[in-house]
This record gives sequence, structure tokens and C-alpha cells, in this order.
Amino acid sequence: MQTSKEIRSNLNNIRYYAGKIQELIKLQFDTDCEAGNRLGIETGAGSKRFGSLGIIHTAAEWVKVYCENMEVNLKNAEAQDKELHALDKEEELPF
Repeated sequence: MQTSKEIRSNLNNIRYYAGKIQELIKLQFDTDCEAGNRLGIETGAGSKRFGSLGIIHTAAEWVKVYCENMEVNLKNAEAQDKELHALDKEEELPF
């Protein structure tokens, strides 16, 4: 497959940025908890904020899972190269 290197590179970039999002979410969570311990926190807003941060963290994890799925399917598609090109050669035979 001519595009597999670029596809794999993009998948690696997506995984990298999903991980970065998770790191930033954890940083924000820790910052909010630290400030909450010092200053207190409004329960309703805190609940919504922490819920949203958790959902973002989980979504980023799912993005990584989807990338793994795409990687497996990319390998399967690459494995078809020899068979795919063999069919192309058969079509060129003059009979």
C-alpha cells in the first residue's frame, strides 16, 4: 500500500495528541482539587466540571482504542498487497 506509511504516521499523531489531552485533563483536575482544598468549591459546578473532565479523558482513551483498531485493519489491508497485485496481473493475460 502506497499510503500506509502516511496513514500510520497520522495514527501515531492522533494517539500522541489523545495522550496529551489526557495529561492536560489530569493537570486541570489536580489544579481544581488543589484550589478546592484551599478555597472550597461549589458542589454543583464542581460536579459538572469533574464530570466533563472525566468524559473528555474517557473519550481520549476511546480515540486511542479506535486508532489501534485502524492499525490492525491497516496491517490486514497491507497483507492483501500480494494477492491484489496477483489479480491485476491475471487480468493482463491475453486470453
